[in-house]
Amino acid sequence: MKILSGSLKNRVINISKNQIFRPTKSIVRKSLFDSLGAIENKSFLDLFSGSGINSFEAFSRGSKNVSLVEIDRNAIKNLKKNILHLDSDSIQIYQRDVFRFLNRCDDYDIIFADPPYGIYDLNKLVTLSLKKLNPGGVFILECSENESLEGYNKIAKFGGSKLLYWNK
Repeated sequence: MKILSGSLKNRVINISKNQIFRPTKSIVRKSLFDSLGAIENKSFLDLFSGSGINSFEAFSRGSKNVSLVEIDRNAIKNLKKNILHLDSDSIQIYQRDVFRFLNRCDDYDIIFADPPYGIYDLNKLVTLSLKKLNPGGVFILECSENESLEGYNKIAKFGGSKLLYWNK
């Protein structure tokens, strides 16, 4: 998988073939980051980070503080390998449960979540994430087209998935 834009454009992010996560497709990532506009010097939180491709894209585009939250040990090992090749101290990995992390973390300018479809309480995830947004921040949730939520400001659909946006 390649980073689409920014200082690390076309840099390959290695993904283990044994991973069980579903990386965000490049067309979805392009739409996501195009809609965010300039993200230089903004903090970026990637929940259920999996491959970390969204975090690496945010870092490449100038985010000042990038945090990845993932619970799977194999995914964490892969994330650490990829970060070594990026040579960055501004990317932090947290091997934690997302909900526990959100109860204790600092606030962020941009929060992105891509939980496994149909497993988690998305309303709880949205509520906790919105509490951790800085003023003017945005929370983006990638979810299945079959999952329904309310209160979002914008929606973008991509085949079987969609991005929902909440602004603070």
